[in-house]
Amino acid sequence: MDNQVTVTAYDSLQCGDCARFNAMLEESLLPKYRNRVKFLHRDFPLPKHAWSKPAAIIGRRFDEIACGLASGWRTYILNRIKSTTPDTLVDRVREYADEVGVDAGTVLAGLNDELLAAAVDADIREGQARGVTRTPTVFVNNEAFTESFTVEEITAGIEKALSQTRPVAIVTGASRGIGRAIAIELARTHQVVATYRGRRDLAESLAAETGAAIIQCDIASREDREALIGYTRKAFGRLNLLVNNAGMAQRERNDVLTATEESFDELINTNLKGPHFLTQAAARWMAGQGGGRIAFVTSISAYTASVNRAEYCISKAGLSMSVALYAARLAQSNIQVFEIRPGIIRTDMIAAVESAYEEKIANGLLPQRRMGESDDVAKTIRAIADGLLDYSTGQILNVDGGFHLRNL
Repeated sequence: MDNQVTVTAYDSLQCGDCARFNAMLEESLLPKYRNRVKFLHRDFPLPKHAWSKPAAIIGRRFDEIACGLASGWRTYILNRIKSTTPDTLVDRVREYADEVGVDAGTVLAGLNDELLAAAVDADIREGQARGVTRTPTVFVNNEAFTESFTVEEITAGIEKALSQTRPVAIVTGASRGIGRAIAIELARTHQVVATYRGRRDLAESLAAETGAAIIQCDIASREDREALIGYTRKAFGRLNLLVNNAGMAQRERNDVLTATEESFDELINTNLKGPHFLTQAAARWMAGQGGGRIAFVTSISAYTASVNRAEYCISKAGLSMSVALYAARLAQSNIQVFEIRPGIIRTDMIAAVESAYEEKIANGLLPQRRMGESDDVAKTIRAIADGLLDYSTGQILNVDGGFHLRNL
């Protein structure tokens, strides 16, 4: 359970609004957040409610008898507010005790237990110290919701608190393709900061789908990289995972004998220099935090020569060495670094040659005779994010359908 988010409810068992909140809790909040949020009850009997304090003491006694009985008692009595008086409270105790199979006399003896009364008084003092004057007052961590609030309001408060305690991941180049699949996968457990270069429309649809924060970033630009780290630091104050995914293919495929320096410089700056120095900035931050994880999405082109894609291959080969360098340097700082080498993955980057690749795969190019999907890479990032590979820093993870195998 994620105990970093706590919902504490101060209620009076003779309060109609408290009955409304209890129904909200049972019907909406517990089913949705039971395994993600810690729910605590605090008795806060109001002086104007004649039988609320005895009912709270009874709840304590039920809790002593068996875990969970107090919660059931709270629901039972709140549902019978209109038919309960100081004189009929004992009847309610007997009815509920009979329903759950415990001795009513043992429960009622709790009304004379000074320790139980003191425990209720302690809840009252705690609430008063937090400024509680009316019920129900519900705190989501330290944010208070008082008396009249909707399930939508308190749900928004819980979601806000969860986002503030979730690990934070930067995913570069996340508006489409592999990066988008990674961002969608990580958004299940992380607060994602997703970068895009030109397709703001796709980035906005990602934000709408996942709740990711989006920021425009040309990874080749020092100013943009600094702005990305600065935004993440200011917005979330921490960074747990960096996924270096942003990259580009050359604008024209030219033979290595005719390829231009301009194309070479563009790919080296975007595919190698950008992620290398973004990692430098992120690693310094992570080291100060005490740890983190970094993943580089490279390519089988890091070791596979394509003579009409030389600048792309060189940029990915260089990035592979960047992984090794950072893995060796950062291991002592509890920062694990990984290289993911996708093979032929169905994205818009290969759309123009997809049919040619499909034919090659059908003819035996890959041992696993299918093209990879973006989700195949995202699942590998999931393993890294969940810490399943924390003793494997520097590892190269081939997501390529077996392309890297050598067969005779």
